[in-house]
Amino acid sequence: MAQNRTFFDIKLTELEDKVVHLANLTMRQTATAIEVLEKHDLEMAKTVIDNDNELDDLELAINDEAILLIAKQQPVATDLRRLIVTMKSATDLERIADYATNIAKAVTRIEHVPYVHDIQPLKQMAEQLIDMLELATRAYRKGEVSRVRELNEMDRVIDEINLTVIKQYIGSLPAMTVGTNDVYEFSNIARYLERMGDHVTNFGEHLIFLEKGKHYDLNQ
Repeated sequence: MAQNRTFFDIKLTELEDKVVHLANLTMRQTATAIEVLEKHDLEMAKTVIDNDNELDDLELAINDEAILLIAKQQPVATDLRRLIVTMKSATDLERIADYATNIAKAVTRIEHVPYVHDIQPLKQMAEQLIDMLELATRAYRKGEVSRVRELNEMDRVIDEINLTVIKQYIGSLPAMTVGTNDVYEFSNIARYLERMGDHVTNFGEHLIFLEKGKHYDLNQ
């Protein structure tokens, strides 16, 4: 029995390490996607798009290994919650990485450089998002669950910037003679960043579930 317990603990720790690795890759993917936007670097955009498969594969591996552990070890209580949280967290992180890839794809469709709009608000959203990811990842790694409640206010900042820039972009369309399709892509990028923030708050909610054993909505 003790031997089985040791095996389970080792495998669960390995899984949680993979979630942290996925989180770090997701942060790197997000930061690179924003650099693509800043520089309109289409070669770098291709790198972001190509890297997406690595993150997809890692998320699938985490979920497959977690399901196998559940089936073979039949964990209960906290152990089962830990496995559920690894799967849910991996899924949210993979979705964030997907949106980072979508940002890179959107940049490849922007035609006018210099840009028709100031991208500084989008950079502010991205910086806030990366801060959120760092906080959530540290909380997951170190068990600092109390910190994740900060994600709510941080995400609210992203939501507010998103609403402001969407209004600016759409409001500018009637007066524009060029770059109207680009405005559509900028609006999409803002929306992607807003959705990424929502997935980070989901990550935080999973950690509260791990500690408390009940679901909690950070957006309340």
